[in-house]
Amino acid sequence: MQNTNQLTQEELDSLIRAIYGRYGLDFSNYEPLSLSRRINRIIAKYNLENSLGLWRKIIYDASFIQCFIDEITVGLTEMFRNQDFWVKLRTEILPVYESKENLSIWHAGCSTGEEVYSMAITLEEEEISSNVSIIATDLNSSSIRNARQGKFSSLYQKTYTDNYTAAQGKKELNAYYSLAEENMVFNKVSTHNIVFDQHNLVKDEMPQVFDMILCRNVMIYFDEVLKMKVLKLFHDCLPEGGFLSIGYYDTLPKGYKDLFYTYDASCKIYQKI
Repeated sequence: MQNTNQLTQEELDSLIRAIYGRYGLDFSNYEPLSLSRRINRIIAKYNLENSLGLWRKIIYDASFIQCFIDEITVGLTEMFRNQDFWVKLRTEILPVYESKENLSIWHAGCSTGEEVYSMAITLEEEEISSNVSIIATDLNSSSIRNARQGKFSSLYQKTYTDNYTAAQGKKELNAYYSLAEENMVFNKVSTHNIVFDQHNLVKDEMPQVFDMILCRNVMIYFDEVLKMKVLKLFHDCLPEGGFLSIGYYDTLPKGYKDLFYTYDASCKIYQKI
């Protein structure tokens, strides 16, 4: 294995085989360029010199694998990202469920939870939060711990406030959080129906049925084979007519039309056939 800035396909394949053989975790269908970039970042962060050093670390240090997973799966997110989606949610999607006794939502690949709290606020403002259960999952254990805290840097205060206003928020965003140690702490929004848990979309089952699934800017890291596998999982977890939302940079595999109808192409919202 060479000490280069760009991993060769041989180096990447060797690491993928080592991880699968040692821990049963399959990264073979992750988008290669994205995976390679993140692996290079890990090599630099942990001063491992090259991919061979990382390979040895993975094989011989079992405690390191969770650090590796957390680095590979770190996500970029923000509150009320893509405001037109949240407007569509308020004005068209949630009204469908106004008379439903119980509404269940799955945030798949929730990262640090900004969109989960955005959903909780939206549900509260639309006065349907009391009969809603939300499951928010991610492979990244560090992200899940942060999401449970509902604590986000106050550096994003203006961005999140502007996003909320553009998403037709009905109050002031600061009605839902307090400031503590340079963080916005969302302790004034109802979270008693939210469960945060670690889950691997690639291999874990989800034995529940949800009315709505949000998986935003996650599949951008998957190849076509893995996208289809995850899409079939979502299809199995939705009733007929159930909604799936993906990220604006995500694309669906060619076979998605056998499983989902495009409800809104611009907002990347689909319905189970």
